[in-house]
Order: sequence, then C-alpha cells, then structure tokens
Amino acid sequence: MVTSNQASVLRLGSTGLISAFGTVFAGLNGRHLLLDPMPAPEFILAALGVVLGLVLLVTGVLLFREKFTARQLARIAGWAALGTVLLGLVLVLIVFSGVELGAPAAATLLSVSTFAHVLIGLRDVQRIRATELARKREKLSVLNRLVRHNLRHEAQQLLGAKAALTERLATESDVVEDVGAVATSLSEMHERLERSQSLLSERTDRESQIDLTEIVRSVVEQYEANEEGLDFEVSLPESARVRVGTEVETALEELIENAVTHADSIVRVTVTNSGSKISLVVEDDGPGMPDSERAVIMREAEIGDLSHSQGLGLWFVRWVMDTYDGTIDIGSDETGTKVALGFPR
Repeated sequence: MVTSNQASVLRLGSTGLISAFGTVFAGLNGRHLLLDPMPAPEFILAALGVVLGLVLLVTGVLLFREKFTARQLARIAGWAALGTVLLGLVLVLIVFSGVELGAPAAATLLSVSTFAHVLIGLRDVQRIRATELARKREKLSVLNRLVRHNLRHEAQQLLGAKAALTERLATESDVVEDVGAVATSLSEMHERLERSQSLLSERTDRESQIDLTEIVRSVVEQYEANEEGLDFEVSLPESARVRVGTEVETALEELIENAVTHADSIVRVTVTNSGSKISLVVEDDGPGMPDSERAVIMREAEIGDLSHSQGLGLWFVRWVMDTYDGTIDIGSDETGTKVALGFPR
C-alpha cells in the first residue's frame, strides 16, 4: 500500500517529469531560435517546438493541481516517457543511417511525440476512471436498493409489533410508543433515501419554472397549522420565479422541518428577489448544528459517520442545489442555524 508521503512524491515526480520534458524541449528550440540563423521553415519548426515545450511545462503543473491519483499521474507520465524514448530511438537510427536531421527538427519532433503521448495517457486514465466510476455506481445502486428494502421491511415489522403489543396490553405504554417512534423514523429514512436516489438517477426538468413565493407560503402554512408554540416569521416578495424542478419544494420541506425540530420559539423564512440571484433563507433559534456535521455538508471536511437522520435531509438539499447550479451556505452557532439557498435566474 502506498503511504501518503509516497503518493505525494509520486505525484510530484510524475508531473515534474512532464514539465521537465517541456522545459528541455522549449530550451533547446529557444536556444536555436536565439543563436542560430536559419531559414523560415526551420524557424517556424523551432518556434513550434518552443510552444509545445511550454505547453508541456504548463500541463505538468495543471496535472499536479487536478484531482488525479498518484498512480494515474504516474501512468500519464509513463506514456509521456514512452513517446519520448521511442521517437528518440527512431531519430537515432535515422541519424546513423546517414540522413541529415537538424537539431531544431529533432527537438520539435520529440516535443510533438511527448505531447501526443501525454494526451494518450490522459485518455487512458479517463477510460480507467470511467470504468471505476461505473463500478462504484453499480455498487451504490445495489447497496441503496438493499438498504431501502431492509428499512421498509424493518419498519413494517415494528409497526406490526406495535399493533400486537397495543392489542395485548389494551393500551399504549412507553415501550410501545418507543417502538412506534423507531418505526416512523425508519419509514422517514426510507422515504429520504428513495427521494435521493430518484434525484441522482433521473434527468432533471430544467424547462419548468416554479414560484418560490407560492411554495414557501404553502409549506409554511402546513407547519403553522401543526406546530404550536412556534412563531413563523415570513418575508416574501410578490413573486420569485426560478427555473427548477419540483424537488425544490421537497428540499424546502426538509429545511423547514429541520428548523422546526431544533427551534426554541422562532422559525424565519425569507425570500429575496434582487440582482442576478434569488435567495431563500431558513433560520431557527435553536442550539445550532454541530460543526462536524456542518463542515461535511459544506464539503469542508471528509465524510464521516452520519449520526442523525436529518443529515440525509440536508444532503438532499445540497444535491438539489448542485443539480440546478444553485448555492447553499450554512451558518450555525449557539443562537441558531441559518441555511441560505441561492438560485440563478
């Protein structure tokens, strides 16, 4: 197994090799351009060699910054080295056969071969990554179906057990209520998984438009009718139309449900229609979201264990915004949580 230090060295060495090829080729051709008088065709050939050398130099730097693995970068560098060595051997054989070949032409041909093989290496790595991605999607699809099936089955079993216990005891005890709560939680988790799978697997509707003002008003009215002891402060423009699908309504329901669950007394929902973006903000005055959970959803930290089901709901919101090229920002402290969504016009 390659350690992180070894991987870093391999990344640097692989991309450095590609940039080194470019530096050498650009330097050789540049020297001839500056010092050796030559006819126009050779001058053009040497200039092309300089350009390709600089492209290789920049390519090495860009590849280092891209999210390729160390092994993938080593594979690309291997293709580049192969192209350079093979054509180099061909040029040596040409020279030994008595054919006169100028230094600028040789350097330019080498840079062309190296650059072409870098492109071949990139294509090779992309093919490998596409295959790996397809396999990962297959595994995730199987796991998703298995988990959803098991959740639904276990929830049904628990609901059946709750009904049997209630009938036997002739009343609901704390244990029966706990069993029912667990069954409900599993059912809700199953629904969230199903919605998430649908969002990830189906094509989204980018042709329809919805009015955020109407959706917010409708969703808030539902929660106001069922939540006692909470004040809902709503600020809405006359209209705020965005080109998104109906998943946004479900995402809003997730946000308001999350705010209602954690709020002490107030839930605020604000829609702002101005400039090049329409903003939707949901706030609560609860204890705030754990920093670790917020950092993961905002992609500021690696994904770890998700200990609460509402984490999946917020991930659904994240994926909806990604799908429609929107933005999400989560602010949280001891005074509450604020989730801001931004929709492009």
